[in-house]
Amino acid sequence: MKLELCDKRKAIIAQTGHLLVLGGPGSGKTTIALFKAQGRFATLKPGQEVLFLSFSRAAIRQVLLRCKEILTPSQRRAVVVQTYHAFCMEMLEAHGRLLHGRSVRFLYPGEERLQKSAFDGDWSVERKRQAAEMGLYCFDLFAAGTADLLEGCAALRGLVADRFPMIIVDEFQDTDDNQWRIVRALAQVTDVFCLADPEQRIFDYRDDIDPRRLDILREAVAIAEFDLGGENHRSPNAGILHFADAVLRNQGPLPVTPDVKQVSYWGNAFSATVHTAVIWTFSALRRKGVEKPSVAVLSRSNSLISDLSVILSEPHTYNNQLLSVIEHDVVWDAELSAAAAIVVASILEWPTGLAAESLARTLLAIAGFYKLKNAEEQTNTAAENARKYDEAAAKVAKGEEPRIKAAKALVAAHAAGVALIGEPVADWKVARRLLQDIPALSELFREVRLVRLFRATDALASGLSERWLASGSYRGASDLVKRILEQERLIAAERDSQFGCILMNMHKAKGKEFDGVVLVEGAFKSGFFDERTEQPPFERSRRLLRVGLTRARTLVTIVRPQNARPLVD
Repeated sequence: MKLELCDKRKAIIAQTGHLLVLGGPGSGKTTIALFKAQGRFATLKPGQEVLFLSFSRAAIRQVLLRCKEILTPSQRRAVVVQTYHAFCMEMLEAHGRLLHGRSVRFLYPGEERLQKSAFDGDWSVERKRQAAEMGLYCFDLFAAGTADLLEGCAALRGLVADRFPMIIVDEFQDTDDNQWRIVRALAQVTDVFCLADPEQRIFDYRDDIDPRRLDILREAVAIAEFDLGGENHRSPNAGILHFADAVLRNQGPLPVTPDVKQVSYWGNAFSATVHTAVIWTFSALRRKGVEKPSVAVLSRSNSLISDLSVILSEPHTYNNQLLSVIEHDVVWDAELSAAAAIVVASILEWPTGLAAESLARTLLAIAGFYKLKNAEEQTNTAAENARKYDEAAAKVAKGEEPRIKAAKALVAAHAAGVALIGEPVADWKVARRLLQDIPALSELFREVRLVRLFRATDALASGLSERWLASGSYRGASDLVKRILEQERLIAAERDSQFGCILMNMHKAKGKEFDGVVLVEGAFKSGFFDERTEQPPFERSRRLLRVGLTRARTLVTIVRPQNARPLVD
């Protein structure tokens, strides 16, 4: 890929030592970093590579696409693109013995939640104890363990530097304390190239993410700094960035641009308005010449994303016009949905065993769902539900009648039989419908819908199909589903969202790009401005809104309730 580089970008490529490049969405930070890496290839020794660190698999995918545009195949082989967690996991696997004299093991998120729910003390202290005394690391301690390794062993720092004479750090403004320790340790021995957008700090509500991170970097490391400012190559002819910056800075009046459309609704028209807005966005993009558009539907909360998925999965009528179902994908927070999926899988196993055994397995899986929910956010309701379903499982296993209505309904459903035909998608829906038909289990039904077996997890469909072909049943489906979803959460690449409709919360959208974005605000939940935890002018909420707006290359549609707080005061 041949590009004409301006003087500022030529200076970045020519600069030696540590680098910090600032710039907004679409300003070309990733592109200039890869050009900088390209300039280093000639000096690499055999076995040396350039490391590109980022936060999410979605961001990694965007970097890999840029690599294909800029680098030759041989040059691409000299670039290692990883998330922080993948890099830290490799470091701990290879060198964790240096910390404790034993090999490191990993505690996956689902297992950690279960342990946490059963632990009476301070879990943050307990998980650190497990890492220090047992070499058992949970997901959130990968970076801390790697930082301990690099700070404590100069030889290891030298080994990393010998392999990676240059390390590119994406989204540096969002590095947490332990990730910063890793960068600081490596900056002692190798060239570090940090990319940052100060206006995209959306995680500084976390105690371990310092809003002064860029200043801390400047104080700790002698670093050359370049600012690409408000340059925007993602949507260079659009008014989206100007609109987003006005929202960010609370500066009115908002710019008038055909690239941002605002739609309002009354409460009873919410579903039809959202449905229409998504269809209109696709149509407008096609009229603009985008043949296969990608559209992201974004909100602040996962609960509203779940509602939006249901809305787009059903027909509606708007101004007497029938709106067809919109096929879509959902990027979901997996733990609770995975726990609900294991309940469905256990129902698929009903025909393969004795009634008491099969029903007890299902009730224990339901109890496991509520234990995970309680571990995420402790409530008396979740804890009580976990206890009741555990108790019901014990009674059923003994051949006794359970006390709670939901368990009795499951016993009756088992007695009536579940008709399975060997088609994983159809059979999954049959088992899932049992949850829908029992009011007390409607929450599990809502969660399991996000798994979207027939689109999002082909591995599940093929795995279940293989089980049926091998034995004429879904025996072992619970363990199969659990194993596949654990693997999907940690190592599987996210679906390629080059075109089509995809739903996610705004935090998950960071690092992604789409032709169009539909931002949705609920009337009673998932408001754009978090009035419960913030005071006007809502700086944190405005940074998050800017991230959502600037995910779009061509068009943004904003759907808000009538009488909502103005985007700018």
